[in-house]
Amino acid sequence: MKDLAKQSNRFAIHRLANVALFAVPLLAMTLVSMIVPVASASASTTNSLVVSGALSGTLKIGPVTECSGSTKYAQLSSFSTTLSSKKYKKWSITISLTKSGAAAKKFNSSTATFVLQSGLNGWVATKGTMTLGNNSGKVNLTLGAHEGTASGTVYVKGSWKCAG
Repeated sequence: MKDLAKQSNRFAIHRLANVALFAVPLLAMTLVSMIVPVASASASTTNSLVVSGALSGTLKIGPVTECSGSTKYAQLSSFSTTLSSKKYKKWSITISLTKSGAAAKKFNSSTATFVLQSGLNGWVATKGTMTLGNNSGKVNLTLGAHEGTASGTVYVKGSWKCAG
């Protein structure tokens, strides 16, 4: 009888080990699936412009950001964040189109301008895509050094919608 009692404990331990082998990975996968969407949401390009290349960081459109525009013009400044440059701190973006939708499909420097500027130093768009709406826009552009001591290639990707 004692052997039978010991044997059922062995089976109980064996069953517990099998449950643990399946439950622990399942729990880990559940936790990861809950964490991953939060991480990817923080990399969102809505109401922010992700900048990479010679400059890096994210210019976030926040409550203090000056944001205005139409289907032909946009002005963004006073961002709630700054970029990697120790030299340049305050950023502004000016966008203009010769006619509404002029740069919607493919950027064309003869019909559109996109300038990322800090003081007298600026980078201007050379290729990519851009669309403007009333107080909103979306960009995926490559910028080249344009004026002042600006240097290198900069990439800007994101979208925004002005409050109000």
